[in-house]
Amino acid sequence: MMPDFIVIGAGISGLTVGHKLARAGKDVIVLESSTTAGGKIATERVDGYLLEAGPSSLRVENKETVDLIEECGLSGRAIEASPNSKKRFILKNGRWIKIPSTSSEAISTPLFPLSGKLRITLEPFIYKTKLDDESAASFIERRLGNEVLDYAADPFISGIYAGDPHKLSMRHAFPKMWKAEQEHGSLLRARIKGRNGHPNDLKPRVLSFPDGLSELTNAMKSKLGDRLQLHNSALSIGRSANQYAVSTSAENFHSSQIIFALPAYDVASMIESFTPDLSRALLAVDYPPVAVVYLGYPKDRFAIVPEGFGGLIPSIENRNILGVIFSSSNFLNRAPEGHILFTVLIGGARHSEIAEWPNEKILEMATSEINDLLKPNGSPAFRHIRLWKRAIPQYNLGYSAILDAINSAELDNPGLHFIGNYRGGISMGACIRNATELANRLV
Repeated sequence: MMPDFIVIGAGISGLTVGHKLARAGKDVIVLESSTTAGGKIATERVDGYLLEAGPSSLRVENKETVDLIEECGLSGRAIEASPNSKKRFILKNGRWIKIPSTSSEAISTPLFPLSGKLRITLEPFIYKTKLDDESAASFIERRLGNEVLDYAADPFISGIYAGDPHKLSMRHAFPKMWKAEQEHGSLLRARIKGRNGHPNDLKPRVLSFPDGLSELTNAMKSKLGDRLQLHNSALSIGRSANQYAVSTSAENFHSSQIIFALPAYDVASMIESFTPDLSRALLAVDYPPVAVVYLGYPKDRFAIVPEGFGGLIPSIENRNILGVIFSSSNFLNRAPEGHILFTVLIGGARHSEIAEWPNEKILEMATSEINDLLKPNGSPAFRHIRLWKRAIPQYNLGYSAILDAINSAELDNPGLHFIGNYRGGISMGACIRNATELANRLV
């Protein structure tokens, strides 16, 4: 079989590029080793609770994401997060502190001492770095002070990357902030002068669907039809002249265009025979483990029912969890009537040892932390766990060399393309944008 394009991997990136190419009239095959499509975007309903295995919501901030939702016929089903979700919390000295959302709240917040607030005002006078890159921790402490690092940057980095701010590359993990300093010399001056992002950036909205984020991936699966071949993995890839041969468990394919849309470690094993340098580079991408624990409670077990998006926990607090999402506060029908659902995140670079723990130990840890931090009067009525032993790719210091290796491999091997959350952003929106831009270049 000789399609125009072979896409290997049916996560959000592979589905999006496959959908876009098919929509443009191209003959495309999407191969996926699993029996389901969507990758880490996986929704299930268990005992009346709606559980998201990966992202809990979709932050819509670019036109590509809006267009994809519309093309999938889901614009009318998209639901915005509750107004309560605008309330977000940071744990400080064992207490939940609301993240300031107005100037007056920023002035009065107990999140930072007066010295920390005064330090922030010096930001416009801090010289920009002459380094090619620096860690996120170094950047934030240099520009905004150690209090902002400890009680703002550190927990947010754990919430986004489950990563270590002392290892993450500021240039690659937070490119907008890096660019703001490089172009304007100051984050505050960049903010005053206007948006410093992509031309297709929109005012962000946080969305989901009545049956969870899998509605989006399932819609693309339906539109691809038999172009999507599940439970059919690429076993080997060879090259001859201007074509690539893909051997699978079902049949053999030939095409001049191969799009890898798998995690970096899976791509590395496939391309070792003809791009060994890139294979080694991709194997160096760190994916720390994350356990996602779901705990359901009757509402009457709380004197005050927690409301808001959830809370993040700085590493300086020395807790066993990264944070907790108040899932049923953000979207309707996430829990049975009269119940609430929490999603507790554990592990990451902070506690990578959880990859080897039994599920029961992780469940007990999550329950203990919720007992201590949210004070329910009784045990959870529902417990469930999803452990990702390799969760989120880390854009650590030295990531430029990995990106250079990808670019070189594409130049040296015309027809090979690499997309996924290890390149160009880890969020769903970034993956959708990057996959769309690749499809547009290829048609």
